[in-house]
Amino acid sequence: NQFLWRFTPRRLEAEIVRDSILSAAGQLDPKMFGPGTLDERHQRRSIYFMIKRSRLIPMMQIFDQPEPLVSQGSRPSTTIAPQALLFLNNPQVVKWAGALAASINNEDTNESIRALYARTLGREPTPEELQENRAFIDAQTTSYQDPKKGRQLALADLAQVIFSLNEFIYLP
Repeated sequence: NQFLWRFTPRRLEAEIVRDSILSAAGQLDPKMFGPGTLDERHQRRSIYFMIKRSRLIPMMQIFDQPEPLVSQGSRPSTTIAPQALLFLNNPQVVKWAGALAASINNEDTNESIRALYARTLGREPTPEELQENRAFIDAQTTSYQDPKKGRQLALADLAQVIFSLNEFIYLP
């Protein structure tokens, strides 16, 4: 690292993780200024959260938001199981994954996967990823009762999986 031949991966801060999910899903409200809020379902940037000691935002705490009572020179960056569970079980993450899937739903599954990768990871999927994701979508679609709705839900499941990838929450 001294000669810049490689870069140690760094996890994004809590606010950026949340804002990235909202942005990829097309749900980020770009309105600037105005009052803050304690409602964790709001769609403005995370900088507009009010800090109240008795009502901290769980998503922010899990990703090491600084303690509001103490001055900190730097943020810790922990990797814990609840971070992965948040992407699997958080109702807002599920909702935003569904919004992302609805915005990219294409008749061609490969094009949907490519659009999903472009919006979330900023790159094209490799041929292996494309094949594996197509198999995942096909398997998920058959697991749902309604085939037309099942494909949409399968795309949302894939979006949720991509949100939880290290590539999404870490700087390379």
